[in-house]
Amino acid sequence: MTDNHELAIDVHGLIAKSFSKEYVEAVLTDAMHILPSYKDRQDSLVVINARRVAVILDKQAQRGAVIPADFIEQVVSGPMKERLQAYLASPTQVYYVMHIPGSWFAPASGPQTQ
Repeated sequence: MTDNHELAIDVHGLIAKSFSKEYVEAVLTDAMHILPSYKDRQDSLVVINARRVAVILDKQAQRGAVIPADFIEQVVSGPMKERLQAYLASPTQVYYVMHIPGSWFAPASGPQTQ
């Protein structure tokens, strides 16, 4: 079995309007390079950069999304939200990596961004 880029990726309209296609592809490529490090996890990987672009990679659903980081901020709480807000306020690294339990795209239990 090979780990090809077999995830269907949706790009949110706000991201498509705000950033070039090449920039979005570069951020997505970086996130895909991070994903194999977490291959044994069953949750949704979220990679956020200093420009507030969030990439969600969900192996279970075989889907991904590129969305504004604000949507992630709205669905997390407690220490997870505090760490994310601290990064967004003063980024100390290129990417902030976090995990959201379960599948982001599960209709019944996943966070909704609409």
